[in-house]
Amino acid sequence: MSIKSLGKIAAVAAVAGLALTACADEATSQARAQEETCGVFLGANNKANEAVSRAMQTGDSGNARAATVVESAALDIRNHAFDRSDDVKAPGSNDSIALRTVLQVQAQFFDDMATTIGDDGVSALNTMTPEDVEVNGMSHSEATQALTGYCGSYFGS
Repeated sequence: MSIKSLGKIAAVAAVAGLALTACADEATSQARAQEETCGVFLGANNKANEAVSRAMQTGDSGNARAATVVESAALDIRNHAFDRSDDVKAPGSNDSIALRTVLQVQAQFFDDMATTIGDDGVSALNTMTPEDVEVNGMSHSEATQALTGYCGSYFGS
């Protein structure tokens, strides 16, 4: 077999390999994006919950710090939302999720929490109703349901 023939065979094999890699790369990229988004949300949620818990333990002296930390959690989510689309396929289905809006709703909820804590203290969180949060026509409950569907495998459910 000549070197020219081996070169042609190698070229065909390389194209076939690239086609397989492209499929794997897309699936890997989607999984990585899902893990990143769900990780950012989970991290922000943990940050906010920990701040609220500490503020409850320290009383009024912890309110300003808690408000700042919860606002930081909102910024984490909001900044991440700008890298996402409102046309993301849900894992394991062909359904589309408005992921950017979902994240913006969650960020708005944390912003509202931060404002409530800053203005009235952590005890005022009991009066907050997530149903009042809406962004681009999406309610908090719709966003939570979509996020649970999108991150279900990541959250282990």
